[in-house]
Amino acid sequence: MRAIIDLGTNTFHLLIAEINKGEIIEFFQKQIPVKIGLGGINEGKITEEAYLRGINALAEFYSIIQSYAISNVLATGTSAIRNAKNGEQFLAEVKSRFGFEVQQISGNREAELIYVGVKKSFQFPKEPLVVMDIGGGSVELIIGIQDTILWKQSFEVGAARLLDIFRPNDPITPAQINAIEEYLLKTFKPFSDALIETRIKYGKCNTLVGSAGSFETLLDVLQVDLKYKHEAVSKFAKAVKMSDASVFYAFILTSTREEREKMQGLLPFRIGMIVVATLLMRHISNNYGFSEIIVSHYALKEGLLLGS
Repeated sequence: MRAIIDLGTNTFHLLIAEINKGEIIEFFQKQIPVKIGLGGINEGKITEEAYLRGINALAEFYSIIQSYAISNVLATGTSAIRNAKNGEQFLAEVKSRFGFEVQQISGNREAELIYVGVKKSFQFPKEPLVVMDIGGGSVELIIGIQDTILWKQSFEVGAARLLDIFRPNDPITPAQINAIEEYLLKTFKPFSDALIETRIKYGKCNTLVGSAGSFETLLDVLQVDLKYKHEAVSKFAKAVKMSDASVFYAFILTSTREEREKMQGLLPFRIGMIVVATLLMRHISNNYGFSEIIVSHYALKEGLLLGS
């Protein structure tokens, strides 16, 4: 049994699980909306308030880990922590207080582990596909074909960064949507080029796989608030029609914060960032010729468990 801790920019995740005969057996899972990048992500710092939220969340995780009598802890820090001037100080305090080290992994390693985790959630097709993970600090895009990663890149354009850069109105205006769309087109040019090359070589690459997080919100809002149903691809993944996704995009992008607060399928800590996260989902799904979306409930933490 292992404890896996993912110190994300928006959310800290704890997974207590083991691998039995190649399958993940989960005993406990918890996420805490730390928002460690809030107020300082684009200045490369963890603010005093965010720092304290992070330490308090890890103290709660530590108490849970002790209750399971686990000594094997694997913890990783991603975009906001690896880019913060006081990130090393934060990690040193974590080590001093709780006795475990937090590894700062690169964006490329994060992409690899996300792919490993997502691949465990359902049977990948024989054709190439794209895996997308939307974090607060970064977005990982991976092109792969079954066990092989063909191309990967981590882009520092996560939801918290976009929110801080563009500071959209409530509701977001068409002009702001267009500005973000133009920004993303330029940012994701390397992905566009890699996807073209993949399709030239393999003929097609039409499936977009969304890794947990905001993609799970896509599922939940469609199901709970809009009464749409999804086809189960496996126990840990579901398919979403492109037409259903378009309904979700319009629903979120025309909403006010007050309206989002009333959505039953939207977790409270995602209310502030779901608009820009939706623009990220919509940009990738609509602009690069995908015909289907699969939402995987596995992500980085499962990849850490499997890849360690």
